[in-house]
Amino acid sequence: MALENRTIQEINDLIIDQIETQTAQTIPLLPKAFIRILAKSLSGVYIILYKVAGWIFLQIFISTASSQEVEILGRKVRPLVEWGRLVGVGDPTPATQAVLAIDLTVLSLSSALPSGTQYTSNLNGLTYITQQSYTLTSDPFTIEVISVNTGLQTNLTAGEILSIANSIGIIEDDATVSTLTTAAVGAESDENYRQRITERFQLQPQGGALADYRIWAQDASGVNQSYWYTGDPSDVIGYIQGDPEIYVDRVPDSALLLAVGAVIDFDPVTGLSTRRPVTAVIDPAGDQTYTNIKPVVLKSFDVEITNLVISDIENIKSQINDALTTYFLNREPFIEGLSLPPNRNVITQANVIGVVDDIVSANNGTFTTAIVNLGGFVTAQYTLGEGEISKLNSLTVNGSLF
Repeated sequence: MALENRTIQEINDLIIDQIETQTAQTIPLLPKAFIRILAKSLSGVYIILYKVAGWIFLQIFISTASSQEVEILGRKVRPLVEWGRLVGVGDPTPATQAVLAIDLTVLSLSSALPSGTQYTSNLNGLTYITQQSYTLTSDPFTIEVISVNTGLQTNLTAGEILSIANSIGIIEDDATVSTLTTAAVGAESDENYRQRITERFQLQPQGGALADYRIWAQDASGVNQSYWYTGDPSDVIGYIQGDPEIYVDRVPDSALLLAVGAVIDFDPVTGLSTRRPVTAVIDPAGDQTYTNIKPVVLKSFDVEITNLVISDIENIKSQINDALTTYFLNREPFIEGLSLPPNRNVITQANVIGVVDDIVSANNGTFTTAIVNLGGFVTAQYTLGEGEISKLNSLTVNGSLF
């Protein structure tokens, strides 16, 4: 039996029908106006029950559980987060603060700059503060400040200007950012968090199997996905894919690779070495540089569409570009015993033509073909290898670059 989403009018009509059917013989003179008023009153109650029951049903599945906070019987819960805690994923990764090194122009040497001194960015308007006091022993003098806010918007590049909130006379009011010491990361998205929970269900811990490494790697903030392989003789090799909201083309920096190595070596909750088996090697040199943990290898594909004939061609080109971007982003390596179906490691010209044809045909247009290039060579089929991911690099339509 299918669960139908009733409207309040449908519920109202059902109540009237049932009352009239049940009372036709026992109370034949029951006024119709009374029945309709009663139905209106009851339908308002039942529609709430329909909606609440439907909402509750959705919460029993990770794919549809809500991430929004709801208060029930005085207790505030977020259903998706409760699932995460239940399976051991924990809460979503929160946004972090940026730490900046800034250069001061000193007006009074040996003066003390107090902790809590506030600066404001001329670029984003956000506030940054010192976490300790400093004795200004040289000119210029470098200090560290931390953002009051969290998230990617707090990151600043070298050369940006911070202005002191309250002039104190011992330094110039303006300071220059010299280094982004610790980059802030944004809060984990609902979909990335949902994916982590789903994978924890699908990839049960196996005492050091490849699936365990993928689970452990997710404990490092900023990891979107990871691909793990066995080496020779006992090496474990991982390729890390970064969060696309943080890392350009999903290729992580060295700091994230070190963080992944750390959470594989030591449980971040207990601090104990209860994860990687002793005989499994991710750091051949033994110096915690984790040379077996690498960034994913990006393969950039160019697509050329010839003889496209269609009305509103600019809008259609935009749709094609979006569809092909999604197609290439969804390709990933296939690892026996680790990858979940369907297999998405093969990129073919036939599939690319199919993506284009779906859009062109739906808009009553025609085209001759779609040519796929990799590194300047026409590629009819390419299978993503160890640690390789793909992206659409460029789209050319009728000889013009989109």
